[in-house]
Amino acid sequence: MTAEFSPNDDKKAVLDMALQALAQDQSRADNWNRAAIACLQNGNLEAAVEHIGQAITLEPQDVLNYSNRARILFAMGQPEAALRDYDQAIELEPTPALYSSRAVVHAALDHTGATLHDLTAAIELDPSAENFLNRAAFFANKGMASDALLNLNRVIELDPTNPNHRLTRANLAFATNRFDLGLEDVEQALAHDLDGPLTFGLQQLADQLEAQLAHSPQPQISRRLIDLIRSK
Repeated sequence: MTAEFSPNDDKKAVLDMALQALAQDQSRADNWNRAAIACLQNGNLEAAVEHIGQAITLEPQDVLNYSNRARILFAMGQPEAALRDYDQAIELEPTPALYSSRAVVHAALDHTGATLHDLTAAIELDPSAENFLNRAAFFANKGMASDALLNLNRVIELDPTNPNHRLTRANLAFATNRFDLGLEDVEQALAHDLDGPLTFGLQQLADQLEAQLAHSPQPQISRRLIDLIRSK
């Protein structure tokens, strides 16, 4: 089985171990794959893509090899080459994660239709909050606020207690003059922010809103939002 990308505190030690294993047995694709990943993590992209190429030569039907090389090529600033590897990986095994990853490459190449196709394909295979959130971000970046909001609604239906999702929808709601929805989402975000990581940022927002209250286009809404945050 080939290796996947994983963080490691001692990247140099991992690279040394991977290269030692590769020197001992170059017939195993997983040794080339581990060496490629270790090189990537150490910033040696040229060696990484060379090593993963050897893994593909040894195991040309392994989806993870193509996926890993696509990630390396994308990191090298070669999105077209990365796209070809994602195409091959998806042809072998179409998974939600692969569609999501390929969508990132299509977006970088400004392939709007292909990006939306892949984001939707990921949702069809896995209608998760994360995949709906990805498509919501796509619509928001394209200025398609209504479609973004519909996707954020699904995100919150699937994960209603995540305060970050609530704040994401609140920002879009305020931007589209859905003030009641925005205020409701801020309230829910505060209610579910049990550990308090959002509180400090929201308190700063309240301070900024109050400082600009005299120039606010919606002073009543700003006042309600300030009071709501400070009541936390």
